[in-house]
Amino acid sequence: MDSINNQFFINNTASPTSAKAYAKNDDIGFAQMMATRGSVDGLSGAAKADVSPALTMALGGLIGRYGINVPPKLRILPTKKKYVLEEGDDRSGKFDMLITDNPGVSELLTQAHTKALTDREAAMESAIDTFMRGKGGYDMRGFLTEFKEEQKPRAVSVVYDGLGSYVEEQDARGAWRLVKGESDFMDDLMKAYTRYNLTNAAVEYNKGKSLPTLNREQVSQGG
Repeated sequence: MDSINNQFFINNTASPTSAKAYAKNDDIGFAQMMATRGSVDGLSGAAKADVSPALTMALGGLIGRYGINVPPKLRILPTKKKYVLEEGDDRSGKFDMLITDNPGVSELLTQAHTKALTDREAAMESAIDTFMRGKGGYDMRGFLTEFKEEQKPRAVSVVYDGLGSYVEEQDARGAWRLVKGESDFMDDLMKAYTRYNLTNAAVEYNKGKSLPTLNREQVSQGG
């Protein structure tokens, strides 16, 4: 059985051309994937983008050899030692064999994770820069510190659905969604800033209400 290792990399960069060489057209799901790639790749913003065509091609060429059926999609999670499928997936044993036999797949998964999280961080910073325009007179450090803390991804996984590879993050409710982009962060900033202002207004209002009451008590006590 062929192993995917350094053949996938040119100057330590994932090579889609090399990956494609391992993806046989008669493997399960690969022919369908290649038939749809042209239409999907040509879209910008209208469809989710494949985070790693090399990973997609590698998995497309391997899953059939290991008897892994897709669909349903694979949700691949990082652990300290290796990548695994989510708990309860009965294809886990076969996937473990695939990962063990083909260390290059783990490298591609790591690259996909790193790229998605780097893009996510850049998108958040860009949204913050845009949001802050015109707010130079306000002290926003506390708000932004709290916002960035809230926006840290709780968990991240790579999803392979037979057509592409995508990185998803877990939201506060535990549901999976595509890794956030700039428009998502802008929406979150607007909502968070509204809550922030309402909270501060309520605090200031309560402070204003309590002060006269305290003064009256002091007066009645001879203070």
